[in-house]
This record gives sequence, structure tokens and C-alpha cells, in this order.
Amino acid sequence: MRLTYWMYEGTAHHGVGRIANSLKNVHAVYHAPLGDDYTLPIHTMLERMPDFVHATTSLVTGRDLAQGINRLPLTLKQVEARFKPELIVVCASCSTILLQENLQQAIDSAQVQTPVMLYDANPYRMTETESSDRLFTTLVRRFATAQPLTKKPSVNFLGPISLGFHVRSDVIAMRRILNTLGIELNVIAPLGASLDDLKRLPAAWLNLAPYRETGQDAAKLLEEEFGTPALRQTPIGVQPTLQWLRQLLEMINEVGAKLNAKPLQMPPLQAFSLDGLSAPSSLPWFSQTADMHSFSQKRAFVFGDATRTVAIVKFLRDELGTQIAGAGTYLVKHADWVRKQLEGYLPSELLVTEAFQDVAKRIEAEQPDIVCGTQMERHSCRKFDIPCMVISPPTHIENHLLGYYPFIGFDGADVIADRIYTTAKLGLEKHLIDYFGSAGLDYEDHEKPNVSNSSTHSSSENESKSTAHEKNSTQKDETASLEAKASSLPANAAENAITWTEEAQKLLKSVPFFVRQKAKRNIEKYAQENSLTVITPEVVHKAKEHIGA
Repeated sequence: MRLTYWMYEGTAHHGVGRIANSLKNVHAVYHAPLGDDYTLPIHTMLERMPDFVHATTSLVTGRDLAQGINRLPLTLKQVEARFKPELIVVCASCSTILLQENLQQAIDSAQVQTPVMLYDANPYRMTETESSDRLFTTLVRRFATAQPLTKKPSVNFLGPISLGFHVRSDVIAMRRILNTLGIELNVIAPLGASLDDLKRLPAAWLNLAPYRETGQDAAKLLEEEFGTPALRQTPIGVQPTLQWLRQLLEMINEVGAKLNAKPLQMPPLQAFSLDGLSAPSSLPWFSQTADMHSFSQKRAFVFGDATRTVAIVKFLRDELGTQIAGAGTYLVKHADWVRKQLEGYLPSELLVTEAFQDVAKRIEAEQPDIVCGTQMERHSCRKFDIPCMVISPPTHIENHLLGYYPFIGFDGADVIADRIYTTAKLGLEKHLIDYFGSAGLDYEDHEKPNVSNSSTHSSSENESKSTAHEKNSTQKDETASLEAKASSLPANAAENAITWTEEAQKLLKSVPFFVRQKAKRNIEKYAQENSLTVITPEVVHKAKEHIGA
């Protein structure tokens, strides 16, 4: 575990909370001091649900430790009396796990009627994502029961989880797709599932596990224990969705053939659209418009979890024709899978890091036209003046909306294309304001007018007469002063010291903001190569001609 003020993943007990908050009648109890219950306000703030958070903290204080008191048994009794859950999951936080207490003994002494499961969520061995996936797989192993398959074709949708990225909309999109195909949705888990639902998992003909982070280990378990095949591909994008649909029908019909069931057929594509009449996605024709053709000249950088990083890189290049400047993931466990999936897509090595500073440095060096990342990259790109859209956890409240914004399926392809298009175009709008002025609106790069009174106003005419005469001499004096200042530096510092005149800085501001830093570096590189320490408008123009811009 690493202590920092910004992390891509939370601690292990945060993952426990995500599972407990997803399932019905399951409650998490954290054995933790004050401060380690931060997961509660996170769920309350971000998750759009009417229920209270399915978690309670059993406080550990210094006085209790000194007196040998453990409040866990009392907390379990209070949780049972108030919430009446079907299962209580107990785990220690990152602080109290260092105490090496025998929590199972404390649980046994509580003598509650509700089943209590002690989950070893050691934050020094696992992080949030791994913790939640392991707990879900453990619960599936514990509750799934062998039983006959459903009479009609059915599937389980494994992986949607509390605080997941657009998963509520993904569930709606999946329901629509399956309903169009004539396939029943047996169980959605863990989001919204009960323990009885987990028991019914083996009744499905097929498991759908599109998210690499959650659900695929549970699907593997169900395949090994009950023989339920699994479809693990992710239907993000038009072409991936079409391939996913064909594979889904093929796998369902293989199971149906053993049951002498009538094979399912692919319906007309119009049946997948919202109105049932038009094309299911507008992306194929929209990508051929003049607006979208400009994206073939744009460079994108993608960073996030494993599932979305792979899907969005392929979406950008295959569906929009965008150039990929680079990509990365913070999930070290899934890095090899991401590399294999993106072979031939990346111009450089995949960036694998848990430090947002490393990602920010890479973005600053690449200066892409658009970034698809997490909430961390959204903050970094604000500093770099680079358009950024969030495509992966960790997320902001803006990514937990009430409306229908799926990422999977044909509907999801339209949502992603709209987000990419508007994100890039809003960046262009900012450049136009920089270039043509704010039209009376306050703007951060707009120069503030000088405050004037009657005396300064009366003298402005005399000052304006001498402005044209003094302009050239002032610029020369400024340049000479800067050169003298640079020459006074030590020899090694003078080589690297680059100063800009005021006129040159104004000229630089006319460059679009999303390539301004790159242009600045190129001009300074030209100046260094030609032993120039002062950049004037003439140097800017010569650098531009040299670069061929």
C-alpha cells in the first residue's frame, strides 16, 4: 500500500464496501479507527441510489486498546438489530490490520443469528479492484447452487458494481440488446443482486463478463464448477458490438442444440435502435462527415483501467481514425493483457504506473489533441490546456448522472463519439475566444483593461502620439537589456537561459492553446540550436519557417 494524496485505487476495504453496497441485504462492518471510514461519504456523495450505504464502522480508539476493549461484538449486534441483513461481511481497515487482532474470536463472541463472514482484505497485499473482485468470487463460490438450466435461453450479466463507470446505463443497454435477441436476463450481479440471485447463477445458459476488473474470475469459477460457458469480450464500439452479437448467438445456440431448442437468429439491425426503424448507431455515417474527417489528424492519449483503455484506444483508431499518441493503465495486474490487446495500436511502450504525476509528465511531453483518462487526467489537462474526457474510474460526480449514458452497445458508441467530439470542439472554442477576443466576457487569458480616470484620459492623446515613435526603440532597448541580462549569467546557465520579449509572447498567444506548449518548445529548441538567448518576433517567424509549420 502506498500513502499519497491522490490514488487511482482506494484501499482493500473500499472494495469490500463496493460489493456490500451492490448486493441486497448484505452489510459490511469495518473494524477501523476514525478516518478510515472515508468510504462511507464517498458512496453517499457519488452513488445515485435512494438507500443508505450498506456499511458500518466499528470504531477502534486508543482508550479501547489500552483497556483491552473490542467493540466489534456490540457493533455486530447493533447492525443485526437495525438493518436485519442476510449476511454481514467483516474486514479490518488499513490501520487496524496492523494490530493483528483475532477478529474471528470477537465475531464468535457476539453470538448473533445473522451469518458473519470475516474477509481477509489485507491492504498491503491487494487494492480496491482486486479486493472487490475476490470478494464477489468468494460469495459466488459460497452461494451458487447446482440446478437445471432455464427453459428459455438466458444469461447472467456479471460485473456491474457500485461506483462503477456508467454501469447503470450499461445494464439498461444490455437489457435492451438481450430483449431484442429474445434472450432472458437470469441474474445481474453484483449490482442489485440478492443472495438468492447468487444461488440461481448456474441456471443460466451463458455468462456475460465484459469487464476485466470485476466478474471474470466469477465467470471462470462458474465455468469450472457448473460448466457454464462465458463470453468475455467487451461490446464497446459498433464493430466490436456486431462481433459480440454474433459470438453471443453462436454460444447460446451451442447450448441450445444440446437441449433441442430452436436456434436463435440475428434480427435486422434496425431492431436494436431506439425507435426500431432506423440504424442502431449513427457513428458509421457520422465518422465519414467533414467534421469527423478532421479527427484523422488529431492525436489522442488514453489512460485508465484495463477494460476502458483497450476499448477506447480501439474505438478511437478503428471507428474514428484518430492517431494514438500513447496509452497506459494503472492496473499493474492486468498490464500484460492490455499490452497483448493493443499490439499494433501504440507507437510506444504501454505506460503502467500508479502515480498520476508520471501520467501528467507523459501528457505534457506528448501534447496530444485530446486525452481520454480518469478524473486525475482531467485535473492535469486543465493545467496543460488540453481537452480531456473521463472514460474510466476514478470518477467525478459528473460521471454518475441520472440520465441514460451507456458505454456498451450501439447506444454506447453514439455516447462515446458525442463525448469525444464535443470535448475536442469545446477546446477549439476556447482557442477561438483566445484568438478573437472575449466579446465582453471575462476570460482568464483576456488582458484586463487599464483603469482610467479623467486626468489619465486627458493625457492619452499626447501619449498615443509618441507611441509609434517609441515602439521600435523600446523593443530594441528591451532586447538589449535581455541580452545583457543573459550574458551576465554563468556560461553553462547562459546556454540554457531563454528569454522572450513582450512582443514575442503576444505572438505566441495567437497559437492555438492545444499546441501552444509544443510550439514554444520548438521555438526555444531552434533558438538554442542557433545560440540565441532572446526570442523576438523575428526569431519566432524564422523558427516557424525552419520547422515548416
